[in-house]
Amino acid sequence: MGDLENGVLGKENVAGDNGNESSKNEIDVIRYALDHVDQEIFVFRPGGELVYTNQPGRDRFHLPENLTGIYAWTLDPTLTLESWNKRTQPVRERGENFESMLYLNRPGGGCDVLKMFAHSTIRVSGEELIWVFGRDVSLHVKNENKIKELNSIMNTVLDNIPVYLFVKDAGPEFRYVYWNKAFETYSHILRENALGKTDFEVFPNPKDAERFRRDDKELLHTGKDIEFLETYETKKGEIRTVKTLKTLVRNDSGDPCFLVGVSWDITDLKSTEQELVKARLKAEQSDKLKSAFLANMSHEIRTPLNAIIGFTRLVAETEDAGEKDYYLNIVENNSELLTQLINDILDLSRIEAGSLEFVYKPVSIRELCLKIQEVHRVRMKEDVQLEFEDGGLNTHVLTDGNRLFQVISNLITNASKFTAKGFIRFGYQQVDDFIEFYVEDSGCGIPKDKVPTIFDRFTKLNTFVQGSGLGLAICKMLVEKMGGNIFVQSEEGHGSIFR
Repeated sequence: MGDLENGVLGKENVAGDNGNESSKNEIDVIRYALDHVDQEIFVFRPGGELVYTNQPGRDRFHLPENLTGIYAWTLDPTLTLESWNKRTQPVRERGENFESMLYLNRPGGGCDVLKMFAHSTIRVSGEELIWVFGRDVSLHVKNENKIKELNSIMNTVLDNIPVYLFVKDAGPEFRYVYWNKAFETYSHILRENALGKTDFEVFPNPKDAERFRRDDKELLHTGKDIEFLETYETKKGEIRTVKTLKTLVRNDSGDPCFLVGVSWDITDLKSTEQELVKARLKAEQSDKLKSAFLANMSHEIRTPLNAIIGFTRLVAETEDAGEKDYYLNIVENNSELLTQLINDILDLSRIEAGSLEFVYKPVSIRELCLKIQEVHRVRMKEDVQLEFEDGGLNTHVLTDGNRLFQVISNLITNASKFTAKGFIRFGYQQVDDFIEFYVEDSGCGIPKDKVPTIFDRFTKLNTFVQGSGLGLAICKMLVEKMGGNIFVQSEEGHGSIFR
């Protein structure tokens, strides 16, 4: 080991003197200790030449007894003279430490990891030497990598389960230390914006934060798990419903250290439940309406049918021409009513089934309204005047003329049922980009509580007035199918206007 052993371990001038003999024994003890420590010890000259290593160092790198010609880059091929000087300069000039990791491939496979660190320099016989220590940290690195791998697996699992997971410290402010992907996705709050912060700094609604803080304090005070149903506002303003379980984690001393929360987002489930409830109520209501409809239809069909049968028999029996004409007129009116009932039922069925066809072509709205006036004028009651107000727009629109005719006719027929005297006025006008048709009457009007449901199916304003209660519902469905809208203004006792 050359000059180093002669200078440091004291091999020169050791014979013939009891003191020197004692020093030699001490040196042997030191050498034995250095060769049996669990670290590799290396001593380099400033230029990188290796001048001493203990037995573990020799064994690690399979070094010979004579270290001549062995340099730092012999042990670590990643080093060069330039990088060696750059690394050791702070150690030599300012006594600073340096650390590095050296990875050594084993002949049989695998890898040893050596943590190298330089502590200081020392002068021996006037020469400056750099001391480098190495420690095998292969097991530590292996365990550390295993922990990283397990943490990665755990984070992957926790980030892919469809529930919120969050952890808070047990300090007075309950700051977040973990926030999983599901919580981030549903709340629209990034985890980097949540970690290290309190509920008041994270959630947009202060009332939510106050409620969370109250629950955390209760958990910390009682130490008992708490489970509850709650809502909160997300970053985007959505209101979500969650079922939350919070529990307290203690350290080995029994002191609280973390609050762990698990929340199941049941917003969609709640929405589905509400939709099912609505669907059930709607089905029940529909069932009741259909029952009422069948009862009404039974009555409405039997009434004109009985009249047709009865008065047809009277026509056959009477000899008086005047009576015969009177009876025939009754038969004709009831035949028209029966036909209208059947047509309404068929139209409703076709609309619901989506099989009602619309044929669009240019239609002169003025000519259409004149035809409607001609058809209904002869049907008006003696004290009721039918008036057509020409909107001054002698124009054509692309629409289904037959369906438009049907809607306006239905509205006029409906108005005539509830107008004993006065007028029924209809017409059209341009409102922005739409043509607005209207039917106004001076009849009895609609009670305020009936207005919201007037376009519902099977709704009748007066059960003593003949009709199926389908006319206005059919009007609404036809208008909406053609891309329009229908509404009513009415006051009881002062007539109505349908637009």
